[in-house]
Amino acid sequence: MKSMYIITGGILVMMAVVFLAPKKRTATIAEEKASTPIDETEATILKEYGIDLSTLVPEDREMLRQQLVERLARDKAEIKKYGRVLTDEERFQLEWQAEVKARQETEFAKLYAEQKEWIDNFPFRPGYHPDILYDPENIAHSDEKFHAYQKELQKKSTERWLEITDKEASEIWARTDLTREEKEQAEDKLWQEFEEFEKPDPEIMAERRIIMRHKRLAGFYKQHYRYLPEFEQAYRIFEEEGLADNPIRLAHTMVGLERYFVTKRQASQHEPDELRPNKKVWDDKIQGWKQPTWGEQLERDFYVVRNCVRSEWVAEPGEERPSMELAERIRDRLIAEIPPDGFTGQTFLFGLRDPEDDEMQAGQSLLVE
Repeated sequence: MKSMYIITGGILVMMAVVFLAPKKRTATIAEEKASTPIDETEATILKEYGIDLSTLVPEDREMLRQQLVERLARDKAEIKKYGRVLTDEERFQLEWQAEVKARQETEFAKLYAEQKEWIDNFPFRPGYHPDILYDPENIAHSDEKFHAYQKELQKKSTERWLEITDKEASEIWARTDLTREEKEQAEDKLWQEFEEFEKPDPEIMAERRIIMRHKRLAGFYKQHYRYLPEFEQAYRIFEEEGLADNPIRLAHTMVGLERYFVTKRQASQHEPDELRPNKKVWDDKIQGWKQPTWGEQLERDFYVVRNCVRSEWVAEPGEERPSMELAERIRDRLIAEIPPDGFTGQTFLFGLRDPEDDEMQAGQSLLVE
């Protein structure tokens, strides 16, 4: 906020000019400014802002007039575009977004010059589900509704568990007309029924996978990292190993690979048996949390790359899980053949740009590839 103090005729006139026009004027603002005739300008300023310029000395009058003309033009342009005058915070956000967009366009132009052939012939293209459309009222489609469904299922499962442990299992073992073997069989049947009872509806889960895959693909196609030479090199390795059809598996693996390279870079500055600060990991041997050494952390992240390749979490519906041997071979090739310098720790951010529910539109098509 900028305040302006104008002294005229011995009277102190204080006016807070809240909105000052940005340094860069848009064509719309220039048009709005030109559309206000000079003979109407001061009357409009008095009406809109309650400022009577006729009471000021010529020098102050002209200076303030110019500022208010700019402000009036900007306000009119915003009302025309947004239906109202924006707040300072909204205006700041728009300017920031414009700067980010301009920077991204500059970065992409440079990347395109370097990766033109790969970008022009990028192997993945968006494909859509032929039947299912996004429905925010569908349990499987809505994060809020799906999480509520999970909580309710957990609640009912807990109630059923208590019924079995507190009553039904005890009743079986209290019966005198059954042999021990028959009691064990009856109890096993109870637990088998419980295991089926606590499973979510398979149709809901199948459609949930479609929705989540859509979101991950939507985020993937917004990310410029897919055009980087490191991603291209990873794709070539996956392709040679017969596992390049799933872009989300590739993107997920790049996250694990970056994590490994960053840890290796950091670990090179420490002894292998030196404890890594600010880190806790679960240890199955001690059944508890522990602080790892740099050597242990690097070993863990080495296995993470393999696990990313094999992950069921990113699998396409019906896609078979890669074998351990294949995943390890791909992992070893990725580490050996891709230079680590391009991995900054903030390069391959899987899921960063996945859309939220409120960013999706009812009836929109869903990505499947």
